[in-house]
Amino acid sequence: MPNKNPKSQMNFLESESINIDENGQILINEATLAKMSIISNVFLNRKYFNLFILPTEQCNFRCTYCYEDFSLGRMKPETILAIKAFLDRRCTDLNYLHISWFGGEPLITKDIVLEISEYAISLMKNHPKLHYIGDVTTNGYFLDYKTAVALADVGVRRYQISLDGPRNVHDKSRIRADGGSTFDRIWTNLLAIRDSLLPVSILLRIHFTVDTLELLDPLLDDIKKEFLHDSRFSIFFKAIERLGGVNEDSIKIFSEAEKEKAIQSLQIKLFGKEVDSSPNKTLTYNPVCYASRPNSLIIRANGDVGKCTVALYDERNKIATLESDGTLKLISGRLAPWLRGIESIDPATLACPLVGLPINNEATSKSQETLLSK
Repeated sequence: MPNKNPKSQMNFLESESINIDENGQILINEATLAKMSIISNVFLNRKYFNLFILPTEQCNFRCTYCYEDFSLGRMKPETILAIKAFLDRRCTDLNYLHISWFGGEPLITKDIVLEISEYAISLMKNHPKLHYIGDVTTNGYFLDYKTAVALADVGVRRYQISLDGPRNVHDKSRIRADGGSTFDRIWTNLLAIRDSLLPVSILLRIHFTVDTLELLDPLLDDIKKEFLHDSRFSIFFKAIERLGGVNEDSIKIFSEAEKEKAIQSLQIKLFGKEVDSSPNKTLTYNPVCYASRPNSLIIRANGDVGKCTVALYDERNKIATLESDGTLKLISGRLAPWLRGIESIDPATLACPLVGLPINNEATSKSQETLLSK
């Protein structure tokens, strides 16, 4: 049962404004709630909870710009059971449970995605006010029609899939771990879903770099032909950034002005000059990152609990561990820095709390020293 003792709850963090208890329930004081009203939306609602789950941190791709090291494999059965116990505790005060599947490539462990999603669906029987939302960030390689049907049956109906260009461009950067190509299979899967009546939504995330920006036209033409007539598909343009990884130094970076100009140019090519009226257009900017939100956590394949899916190997991102009974064993002082944008209402911090994240304990300092010495 949720811990109802306010004093014991307040001991979990070194902040009097925003706290979290061992069940992942958020406690926000009235002054901070008043500030939050300026940016209030579903993502800051205490009745809404977004849980990112990484069922594996392995991947069948080796994208040239990837920042992950693939050191963790498949989530163990005891961690799966602990997640179910955590959901039991967390759902007592929720109206919306939103599970986002991430990796690695989450569909390598499709069975785990299905098992936990089915369990989340079952919780609605005991909690009539609860609604479940499921989405997957996937490379699309394993998202065939049969898999999409199975996922839709357990409430997972939203997907984000990346393409780096037409086949000859995409296959140079989004490469299988064995060196093989990936574009054709992803495209075949997308067409199969398009030809179905599945109640899904697919965000096509179109990557571009300084070197590939002028090479995307054939892909845009194919997207116009195959997907723009289907309102289930939407498009998001994203410049590749330096997020870590062995090839980071070779990535050429746009300035912010150049990036905005490039995105505008791509949108006009795809949608025409009436960009804003297109039903397939997706906003290119979200002012509040999920890592800045008090009602969002990630659980990694090994049971570590964090805030950010990019800073996986940063000690500051480990705010707790998931215990076998579904409670969180929180690390004092680790959560508050991620939520500092909520208190300051600083747009830059809200957009990415990782930038300027304080070094907040001795362990982190040692971790940073170790990284610098390598």
